[in-house]
Amino acid sequence: MDNLKGKRVLIFQQRGWGKTIGRFLAKKLSEEEAVLAALTFKKSTDELIRNQPGVKYELIIENDAIMSDPAAYLAGDVFSFEEICGELGIDSIWHLAYTLRNHVKSYREKYYYSFRQNVSDEGIELFIKAVYKYMKVFFSEFKPDVIIAPNFVALPHIIFNLYAKKNKIPMFAITSWAVKGFWQFTYNYQDSEGPFFKRLDDLNNQKEKSSNQNKARSFIETFRAEYGKVSAETPKKLGFRHFLKKELSPYYQCFKWWMGKRPVDYVKATGITVDYRPPKILLRDHYMNKYQKWAASRFQFYPLEKVGKCVYFPLQFQPEANIDVIAPNFSNQIETARQVAMSLPGDYTLVVKEHPEMVGLRPMSYWEKVARTPNVKFIDYRTPTVQIFKKADLIVSPNGTTIGEAAFFCKPVIQLGNLGTTMKLPNVFKHTDFTALPRKIKEVLSINLRTEDYEGKLENYVAAIFDAGSSFNYGDIWSKGAGDKEELWRIYKRELDRIFS
Repeated sequence: MDNLKGKRVLIFQQRGWGKTIGRFLAKKLSEEEAVLAALTFKKSTDELIRNQPGVKYELIIENDAIMSDPAAYLAGDVFSFEEICGELGIDSIWHLAYTLRNHVKSYREKYYYSFRQNVSDEGIELFIKAVYKYMKVFFSEFKPDVIIAPNFVALPHIIFNLYAKKNKIPMFAITSWAVKGFWQFTYNYQDSEGPFFKRLDDLNNQKEKSSNQNKARSFIETFRAEYGKVSAETPKKLGFRHFLKKELSPYYQCFKWWMGKRPVDYVKATGITVDYRPPKILLRDHYMNKYQKWAASRFQFYPLEKVGKCVYFPLQFQPEANIDVIAPNFSNQIETARQVAMSLPGDYTLVVKEHPEMVGLRPMSYWEKVARTPNVKFIDYRTPTVQIFKKADLIVSPNGTTIGEAAFFCKPVIQLGNLGTTMKLPNVFKHTDFTALPRKIKEVLSINLRTEDYEGKLENYVAAIFDAGSSFNYGDIWSKGAGDKEELWRIYKRELDRIFS
C-alpha cells in the first residue's frame, strides 16, 4: 500500500528520542516518500536532525533557539492570551505554563529543582506566544496530515495537541500501561484516546470478545501471586568499575568545562538546567545526592506495623509529566496530602510513602513537612507496596503506577488527576473537589469490589491491552538505541496505515 506517499508528517524530534527513534522513523518515512517537517528540542538533537543523510525536511523549527529569545522570534507580532485560549478551546493558559519545568522551577537555586520561579511572568508569556506562533507556522505553511510525538510532556506538545484535535488532525505518541512491557498509542496529552479505549468499550459492552481473554485471566492470577517478590529482593551492588566511573564523572565533566568544552545545550532564557551545569552545579548535584541518600538512610520513619485503619497516598516523581501535565492542580503534593488527611473519616489515618526514584533527589526538609502533617504517617520508602495494600482500605492518588497495581488486588482508588488510562480501571473513582472529599471517601469505602462484574472488567482491561497494544523493548530502543527497530517501524507503520485508511 502507498498510504504514506505524499503524506505530510510532522515529527517532534525530541532530545534522546529524536536521536535513537525519531531519526530512524524519519528515514523510514522518507523511504515511503512521505513529506517531513520537524520541531526539534535540544540544540544537539537539532544538529543531528538537520545533518541526517538521506532525509530531507521541508520545514525545521528549533524550539530551544526560540525559547532562548522568544521576543526576537515574535519580531513584533502580537497575540493575546484570549486569542490563544479561543484557538485552543481552553479557558486558561496558565495551567499549561506549569508544565515548563525550567521556567516555573529553578534548577540553579536548588538540587533537585527549587519550586521558586526561574523565569519572570513576562518571559513565560513571551515563550507561550512564541510557541503559538511557530505552531501556526507549521499548520499554515507545512499543513501536516499527522503529527508524531514521543510523548506529551510540556506546553508545546499540549498546544499542538489541542489545536490539532480542534482541526481534526491526528497526533499520537506511545505510552506504557498497567501490563509491564506493553505499549499503546495515545492520541491526547491526558492519555484518554486511542485504539485501546474503543477496544475496551467494545469488550465491556459485550459487542466483541477477545481471543486474549484466557491470557488476561492468567496474567492477573500470576500478577497476584508474584507481586512484591521482586521488590523484596536486595538491590544488586554496583561493580567497582561502574562505581568508579560514577564517582569520577562529575570531575571529568568539570575538567571538560575548564578546558572550554562546554555543553552546547544552553538556553539563554532559562540559564542553568540539567542540560547545562557549570562545575559548581555539577559538584553540588553530586554531593547533595550523596548527602540526601545518607540522610534518607537515617530518617525516622513511622513503622507501618503500628498503623491502624489507613488510606494510602503514594508520592509522585517530580517534576514529571504524570503530575505536572496530567494533574497540575495537585502538583503541591504536601498540600494535597494534608487535604486528604483532613478528609479521612473515623479512625482512619493517611499513610504516605516516597517514590523510590526520588530518594536522593528530594530534600529532607520536604520529608519533615510530610512527616509532621497532622494525621499523616510517613513510612519507609523501602516498604514493599504489597504490604501497604494489605493494610490500606483505599488509595488516593493524582496518578501513577500504584493505581494500576491496586486494581489487581481489588483496592479502590480515588484518582485526583486526569490520566485516562487509569480512569478506565474498574477500581478507579475520579474526584477533584476537596470540599466534598470526606463524603466521597466514605462512599468509596463502602463499595464492594470483590464481585464477578469487577473481575470481568479487569480481565477486559488487560485483554484490551493485549489486543490493541504491542509488546517490545521500547524503553531500551529509546534510551540505548538497542533493540528491533524494524519491528518498531512495523508497529508505527500499521498505526499510520490505520489512520490514512
